[in-house]
Amino acid sequence: MAILRVLAAACVASAVAMLSTSVNGAQPDPRQFAGTQLNALYAEISFMPGLKKLLPEFEKETGIRVNLETMAEGAALQKAKLELATGTGTYDIIGAQSGDLPLYAQNKWLMPLDPFFGDSSLSDPKQLGLNDFIGSTRTAMAYEGKQYCLPFFAATQLLYYQIDKFKKAGITGAPKTIDELLKDAEALHTANLPAIGMRGSPASAAGNVWPFTQFFYGEGAKYFADFPKNLTPEVNSPQAVKALQAYITLKNKYGPKGGANFTFDDVVTAMQQGNIVMAIDGAPLAGRILDPAQSKVAGNLGFAVVPGGAAGPHPSFVAHGLCIATGARSPKAAYRFLEWATSAETMLKVAQNSTYLATPRNSVWENAAFSKKYNFDFGGGSFLAAYQKSLQLASPIYYPPLTVWPAISERMGQAIQQAEIGSKPPKQALDEANVDIKRILVDNGLLK
Repeated sequence: MAILRVLAAACVASAVAMLSTSVNGAQPDPRQFAGTQLNALYAEISFMPGLKKLLPEFEKETGIRVNLETMAEGAALQKAKLELATGTGTYDIIGAQSGDLPLYAQNKWLMPLDPFFGDSSLSDPKQLGLNDFIGSTRTAMAYEGKQYCLPFFAATQLLYYQIDKFKKAGITGAPKTIDELLKDAEALHTANLPAIGMRGSPASAAGNVWPFTQFFYGEGAKYFADFPKNLTPEVNSPQAVKALQAYITLKNKYGPKGGANFTFDDVVTAMQQGNIVMAIDGAPLAGRILDPAQSKVAGNLGFAVVPGGAAGPHPSFVAHGLCIATGARSPKAAYRFLEWATSAETMLKVAQNSTYLATPRNSVWENAAFSKKYNFDFGGGSFLAAYQKSLQLASPIYYPPLTVWPAISERMGQAIQQAEIGSKPPKQALDEANVDIKRILVDNGLLK
């Protein structure tokens, strides 16, 4: 089966960390690839604008010119897969999120990075700092014992809420369970001010499956009977139906009009403008939600781990990384860029010159300047404390590491939206999705 061997990935991550820190000798010549041009492609997520501002520094230091192309996440993922599958060689560097990594690695679209780590002519162990990465992010960017990408983004979701609206409703703190969330939503919701906003659109990995899976796992549901031993799908279990019913109740009964098509941008804008009382969305988006130039809720926002159900809280998790395409024309120069771009020094600079705060590096989390800028606390709990707790609770394999996961995720997203818009009851939507997911697995030789 084309399944990630998680323990092997964790072991190799530790091994390469030991290898990199044992390398001695002179630092790599920063100008050895002067005159090289690299083309890179990824989504316009929060790290990228700040990184673009620093590209002149990298070019001055190395003589390497980097053309960093970014676009909306769904479009970027679609273009990346097309470019990699057809082997055009247009891009040396491709960004990837952890849910897609098995597909990329299994198809040999990416180069393993491990051989670069021990090459003293290319790698500076101090700049690389493998031990400084949060372990789950490094594991998420590995496949079958090989490190394919260096993480630059560690994402989970949080519950955001307007503190004054909670106080006015007599609610003394953030809900800890899904039942409490439903009860609070009922107390808070009005015709003029919806209680909660969440993603509804099924499009891409950034769609409704990411927030919904927290409810799914939180009620004790599973995608498969016994992953990875038994891949019989179970997305229509009673626990799954209960989770979907809660999700669509929150969105339909207590959410804004048009919420069935909400993307994360819609959720961010609604929360930023104070047009909803609560939001469940990405922790890395807090910088945008609280942007002092645009935010109407700055100073009035609380933060908490997303509530769980019968099985407790299961926060979402995804890592994003930079990877070298198999068809890269200058893989060694590309590696030098990866090491620089994902270094603690670069991440700290990006955090200061933009709203980027989703760093996968422990040293940046512990940096005083980072904490001063991003440790929002307006009386509803520390933002960084909630973020760290959510990352600690989250599993690095939030999405099952299968090459066919993108197809399964797309089908689940459709089922969630079908239930949301009322075209099918939750049980029927999940029953039909279960049949289709089984067919996907059988067609790909993963299930008989």
